[in-house]
Amino acid sequence: MVIVPSIDVRGGRISYRGGVGADSDPREVAARYIADGAAELHLVDLDGAARGDFANFELLAAIARDAGVPCRLAGGIASLDRAIVATQAGFAGVLFSSAVFGDEDLLRRVSQVPGAIVEIEARDGQLDPRGGPHEFGLRAKGMDARVASRLASLRRVRALYVIDLSTDGNLGGPPLALMEELRREAGDEVTFHTGGGVRSLDDVRALAQWGAASVVIGRAFLEGHFTVAEAKAACA
Repeated sequence: MVIVPSIDVRGGRISYRGGVGADSDPREVAARYIADGAAELHLVDLDGAARGDFANFELLAAIARDAGVPCRLAGGIASLDRAIVATQAGFAGVLFSSAVFGDEDLLRRVSQVPGAIVEIEARDGQLDPRGGPHEFGLRAKGMDARVASRLASLRRVRALYVIDLSTDGNLGGPPLALMEELRREAGDEVTFHTGGGVRSLDDVRALAQWGAASVVIGRAFLEGHFTVAEAKAACA
């Protein structure tokens, strides 16, 4: 399982719930994670997710170009054009918002994008998309996450990123039960990634044992619960 530090940015600065990391420079945090052994980074444009304003794109692209490791871009992406721009800017891949479930043709085309991962943004077992065109989000909102997982598999999406929005950002633990339900629907051809809520090395071990392809960790690293090197050792 790959340990992927997350750098969540709003208004050019690190932004986590409760103001954690607000005084930190995203470039310095990225450099620290890489020095600690990160083999990949997860870069999130929170302004893009909240209102479709990708104000942090140039900053995140600069981090991706300088990182020396693959970087994913996330934050309300529901456009093939945006994915192409990200790839051209140096990102290794993008995470598509679950808003793409509001357009099955788009979902099918997303599955053909190299390095694409589709988010299952769930709240109480139902999709609650962040970002993307308003009409797509409205159609996708409320879809059973299990149905979405099965639909993604049928449309040949081969990587899903599962996040439980009720625990994201507050160290509520990984969504293992939800992931197990979704894996039963999607089948063995789909790999599962997750993030949000990881609070301890025991959580990391549990995800590795479950078979997650990667786990994204942000706040726990910034608060010093454990380091990238310790997380990598825990799932070795």
